[in-house]
Amino acid sequence: MSLAGTLSLYPRPGSSWERRPYFSSGDENAARAVVFIGGLFSGMLDAPFLPRLSRALGDAGWRLVQIHWSSAYDGFGTGSLDRDCDELESLVAHLRTLGVHTVVLMGHSTGSQAVLRYLSKAGRSEVQGGILQSPASDREFFAADPDDTNVWKQYLPHAETLIAAGKGDHLLDDKFTAETSIRMTAYRLHSLVGLGGDDDYFSSDLPDVPDDSVHIHPLSSSFGKLSAPALALWCEKDHCAVLPDQTPLLRRWEAASQGKLEWRILLGASHTVDEGDAQEAMCSHVVTWLHRFHT
Repeated sequence: MSLAGTLSLYPRPGSSWERRPYFSSGDENAARAVVFIGGLFSGMLDAPFLPRLSRALGDAGWRLVQIHWSSAYDGFGTGSLDRDCDELESLVAHLRTLGVHTVVLMGHSTGSQAVLRYLSKAGRSEVQGGILQSPASDREFFAADPDDTNVWKQYLPHAETLIAAGKGDHLLDDKFTAETSIRMTAYRLHSLVGLGGDDDYFSSDLPDVPDDSVHIHPLSSSFGKLSAPALALWCEKDHCAVLPDQTPLLRRWEAASQGKLEWRILLGASHTVDEGDAQEAMCSHVVTWLHRFHT
């Protein structure tokens, strides 16, 4: 898989000299951009649909911008959604200096959590929309794994003990790293797979409004706080799914958004949208939705 474009640098937030790369393709002269961030273990060009999406966006007069963020590849183990959002915000500010006036954030898988975080937390630089592609629950995916020897599940109680002791930024031990090839903090493990985790935006048991449960992201404070229109694209054959039918949950997200969220189901699509027909459908949905809000 290859994609022609331009590799450039944007400033890393909080530093006067550090830079991170980003890659632009599609219509590189366009003043409208879709900024893409991938999921766990992902980096630039990992998602198989990106070349097709780049062509579709270019034909529609948009540029595709792929961010290289600190949590790419195995970096997510020591990161957070807030760090992802800080870097997205820095890239957005950089694109503004280049004359880009319309920015839509698009996340794949866990990247969708970063996009929802960005759009639902006040104080971030304004963007004009968000796309959540394969917005699956990491917590429910791991909980549904019948393998009790899964090291993520085994280490969760230990991570929670460290957090309770004020040591959430401590790295899990060498055994965890050896078995997963990831350096991970106690905070990040709990954030991804623990009840009440900071990453837990898409689980089916999240309440509509705040209650007395451990969940910290009721739908009213995530989808209900969207600062811009959003589109959710669910894959029919997503291996991360725990529900026999995702439609009721998608409708709950839509209702909580008070008109800000639309959703589509990509028929026949796997989590990473490997299938050609599903990629075409995804690109069509994205371009159609963009034209409705950003002509």
